[in-house]
Amino acid sequence: MWQSAINYFRSLRTYRDLSPDAGLRRRINVQLSRRPSLTLEDWSSLFSNVADGEVSNRLFAFIYAQLPVYSGLEVSQIRPGDRLIEDLQLPLVCWFDWPNQLCCDFYETFHIDISEEFDESLLETVGDLVWFLHQQLESQDSIASG
Repeated sequence: MWQSAINYFRSLRTYRDLSPDAGLRRRINVQLSRRPSLTLEDWSSLFSNVADGEVSNRLFAFIYAQLPVYSGLEVSQIRPGDRLIEDLQLPLVCWFDWPNQLCCDFYETFHIDISEEFDESLLETVGDLVWFLHQQLESQDSIASG
């Protein structure tokens, strides 16, 4: 009986530890709110290192829709130079499994498994994340056409 109660309270503590930090998320959104909100088209034009095209447009739409789901941050106010850890605090504002969820969602959307290649610790900025995902799409396209 007592063991069940103890396990229940431990699970609550663990849940809290693995949950996003809502206070930090609010503070980051307040900082981001000082920037103008951009439409998907305007936001995607900030990423000059990614070529225009149907694949790129689908990728930008994917990131624009999914990043707020993982982070709770207003993506229309996020810029390519924003650092994932120092500025956006992604490990703290996202659920603990956001990298796995990103890989699953990417696979469902583009039918490309990036789970072996994706390591969020190697990506410094939002621009790096976009570039990495774009490279995965480009390499798949070159394999399919070659």
